[in-house]
Amino acid sequence: MRGRKQIPMAERFWAKVDKSGDCWEWTGSKSSNGYGNIGAGAPSKKVLSAHRLSYELANGTTPDGLVIDHKCHNRGCVNPDHLQAVPQKQNGENRGGLNTDNTSGVRGVFWNKGVRKFEARAGHNGKLHYAGIYSTRAEAEAAVIALRNRLHTNNLMDRAS
Repeated sequence: MRGRKQIPMAERFWAKVDKSGDCWEWTGSKSSNGYGNIGAGAPSKKVLSAHRLSYELANGTTPDGLVIDHKCHNRGCVNPDHLQAVPQKQNGENRGGLNTDNTSGVRGVFWNKGVRKFEARAGHNGKLHYAGIYSTRAEAEAAVIALRNRLHTNNLMDRAS
């Protein structure tokens, strides 16, 4: 549009960030899965991921083959200190939360009805690895955390425990 001043992307971006907490929350539009979005601006109709743009504003272009991982596990966070460029494999290793079918309340721990005990397992490189069968949920949780720490290189939540 003629006569209309374009606001620089960085200025438009930071105007939609709430920096009042440790996680800097994206206040603009979000996708259905909770990631922030921002339009690239006219004439492009491209939509950019807010966390990726935050990383790139702070660090430069994301290296080829890498994705931006939230170290804090908060999809709405755009604090560059909470973001890291990693291969997709490591991004998957640093996941938080439970699988939708989990009823134990502990990631990687499941109730095995057949033996009436807790089973511990973790995925790695497309394979399921078993950590054993345990009488208590706490024992199974300790075992699955030890297994993930052995298998994964980027499981920040487990390593903080």
